[in-house]
Amino acid sequence: MSSYDAESGAIATFTVFASSTSSTALSTTSSSVIAKLQGIDTSVKYKQTNVGHVWYGILALLGLATTINALFLVWSMHRRYGFKQTRCTFSSRPLERVALRRVPHAVLSACRILAFRKRVPYIQMTLLELVLTVLYLGGCLVWSFVPEDSVFPRTNLNPIFWGGNTAKLAAGQLPLAVALAMKNSPITVLTGIGHEKLAPLHRIVSRCILVLVWLHLVGAYVYPLLRIPRVYSPEHFLNASWKIAGLVGAIAQTITTIFGIQRIRRRYYEVFYSTHVGLLLIFLIAVHLHCIPVKFDKYVWSVWIIWGFDRLARAGRYLVLNVFLRPKDPKALVECIGADGLRVTLKRRVMGGWKAGQHAFIAFPKLGIESHPFTIGSICEKEESGEAEMAFTIRAMSGQTKILIDLAAPSGSCELTALVDGPYGHPGDIRAFSTCVFVAGGTGVTYTLARMHQLFRDILASDACANRVVFVWAVRTETESQWILADLAKIVALAPPTISLAIEIFVTSSCPTVLLPTLAKDGDLEKVLALSATSADRKLPLSPCSEKESRCDQKTEEDFNSQESGTSTPVRSDTDHFDSGATTPTVTGSTEDAFPLSQSYARIMRRSGRPDVRRILEGEVTASRGAVAVDVSGPDGLVNVVRSVLCQPFNGPMATLKGAPTVMLNVEQFRM
Repeated sequence: MSSYDAESGAIATFTVFASSTSSTALSTTSSSVIAKLQGIDTSVKYKQTNVGHVWYGILALLGLATTINALFLVWSMHRRYGFKQTRCTFSSRPLERVALRRVPHAVLSACRILAFRKRVPYIQMTLLELVLTVLYLGGCLVWSFVPEDSVFPRTNLNPIFWGGNTAKLAAGQLPLAVALAMKNSPITVLTGIGHEKLAPLHRIVSRCILVLVWLHLVGAYVYPLLRIPRVYSPEHFLNASWKIAGLVGAIAQTITTIFGIQRIRRRYYEVFYSTHVGLLLIFLIAVHLHCIPVKFDKYVWSVWIIWGFDRLARAGRYLVLNVFLRPKDPKALVECIGADGLRVTLKRRVMGGWKAGQHAFIAFPKLGIESHPFTIGSICEKEESGEAEMAFTIRAMSGQTKILIDLAAPSGSCELTALVDGPYGHPGDIRAFSTCVFVAGGTGVTYTLARMHQLFRDILASDACANRVVFVWAVRTETESQWILADLAKIVALAPPTISLAIEIFVTSSCPTVLLPTLAKDGDLEKVLALSATSADRKLPLSPCSEKESRCDQKTEEDFNSQESGTSTPVRSDTDHFDSGATTPTVTGSTEDAFPLSQSYARIMRRSGRPDVRRILEGEVTASRGAVAVDVSGPDGLVNVVRSVLCQPFNGPMATLKGAPTVMLNVEQFRM
């Protein structure tokens, strides 16, 4: 075939498709002229791609997640209201024979390990996230390239054909991408998945849309320019404002996706956030203008409605919490607590209160309109006025938190007017579990401390089944260990006498040890609280080691996460470690290096070195006579180690078949 024949064939194929759809970038009038020149029958009509087909799969997955959430809620209610607690002895469980009645439990354990705990190397995604990405993008591409009828000649593999289809599918997925990014998402209500955990799915959908947009650009624009240059020139594709708008939208989305790459996003989060908001507004406006002539703007209108609802809901919360239910004192107290730590406390009247482990967005008008999410470190305890204190423990990094600590440093504290939006998040319900393990690193303790406090209240109210509670907190320096010591002592005093309680604070720094306040045999808890409060007020001048600790505090997060692991902790990549130095010992359980902080019915133990996460979790799982809940919050290294440990054989499907309990893992991380 000559080059002229090949070009004529391309024109003919393009004309047949262009005359049967309004989504192509080329005008039907000019296509009809070419068809007459080529002697082509333009009456052939092709069945167009149905965007709803992809949505059928999306709604099916949403229905499955909703069903699983409903079943969990039913099981939790059954356990809480129908389960009779049994006294638990903490000796190792002897291995039992495989029991077929435990097959559902084994399947559940296998699904949790494969879907949520196994990480795919190099791409930092769980297996479930990878599978969803492949299925979602694969489904969109299938509906872009596969014909939906048996009309000949086939055009499904012609770039003009799939160039139009990818445009439709990209527009049809915009409402889903925005819904997954909402703070007030109905998806959270249905599935029990908080907005912060939907963020990875939002990125998956957004990047799939980017692929579809560029396929549309190549098929509908680049291909005709290359194959039919004598008919279509670059000016032909830029002769209308809606075409230019489409190109601007594609460029805007490409730039925001580049800034959304993990390394760039985390290193320059302030820049990412600003450009993300601005470029996405440009993208949506441009796409709306591009879709109007081809009558696909109904999907963009859906986006504006969803986005507007979320904005109105957040604005309404701001007004209710800060204006209509105006507190007596709208200011927040910002205190320096040492080691670049800040304690922010404020009072608000929150209708319905908040759940332990939820977070709120705080904005300081003096510092700008930007707001940041922080975990609420206290439970909702309303005063007579209806107000409840919200406490936040924050580590100053850069940006706004750095400005806060600079303002508070001269006098040790300052007061700033604060605006609160929240609460947000959907922490897992742990009331139905027999053993609850809380593991935290650094400021992640705000999450686990509040969760344990609420659990104690639920047990006292006969609304929780736990008979064993373990609290582990790893910090780098002695100064950090004082951050919440007074609050921890108060909460321990509230622990029900019917539970077995173990609380350990691990100081991983290699700096010399400073003993924390202890009680004499005839001492009481008030003395501990007084000593702790005094130490905090004096910025903890406990020993000459303070200067060394200050130098230890300067260690970056990379140093905190990049050293060797203990011998009994599974060795992973550099980001999987949360210890502070290669010479820091891993605690193996000996009590010789442990210093008791109180000697009531529960003990707060101080240890030097890194916690042996595997020993702790394996011991609790194998000893528990019922389901186990593990809550973890802290650096990526700590979270990854916990995930890795819970993939080990002691928690695997075979162990579950032999009687080992199932384990639910709750992770709290703000890694936007």
